[in-house]
Amino acid sequence: MGQAIRRRTLKFELGFVGEQRCHGVICQEKKMHYPVMTEKHLADRWQVSLKTLRRWRLDNEGPTWHKLFRHVRYHEADVVEFERRSAQHLMTLLGINREFKPAEPEATLDQGLDAEAESHYLTAKEIADAASLPIHLFRDQAERRRKRVPHLMLVGNLRFSLPAILEWEMANSVQGNAAAAVVEEAESQAAPSEPAKRWYEIAREQDAARVDSAP
Repeated sequence: MGQAIRRRTLKFELGFVGEQRCHGVICQEKKMHYPVMTEKHLADRWQVSLKTLRRWRLDNEGPTWHKLFRHVRYHEADVVEFERRSAQHLMTLLGINREFKPAEPEATLDQGLDAEAESHYLTAKEIADAASLPIHLFRDQAERRRKRVPHLMLVGNLRFSLPAILEWEMANSVQGNAAAAVVEEAESQAAPSEPAKRWYEIAREQDAARVDSAP
């Protein structure tokens, strides 16, 4: 009788969520916590539509939001504070005389990242997944140079530090407002569809991917 595949939870050095097979056993990894959320993350958290979040930004309602270049970002500390204030207001209306204390997030912008995150370097794909940002920001050399993305070349291998990327994001983020939301709405409607990639562009990306995955 073949040995049954057992499911168990293990800690991995890079700490990423997802399932992978290791030595015939299905393992679950834990994702590094990054204290910045996309609008999709927030929509899922609150069970609202992206359209609702965009309307709130136009009406200058909801939690504080930021733009990292063209990307809408929500800092987790701002989201938790907005939830606290909203819940406290509701409790006051209901005549409940006590302070609402939401669950503490795993990490905040003030606390930074844990020691495990600080001691590892990630590939372009791993850093894009961890920070929920487009991979071309990290993989494209011209884009890295233009936006001053911190990185290392370790004997030809491109690597990134999660704390350095968080610091870079904070330094390049601009707080949003209703006027910025109007510009964002206009840009999203006017943005042309991306042209189909040519064969040599695909081949170049595949070569870059092989470099990123090199040990």
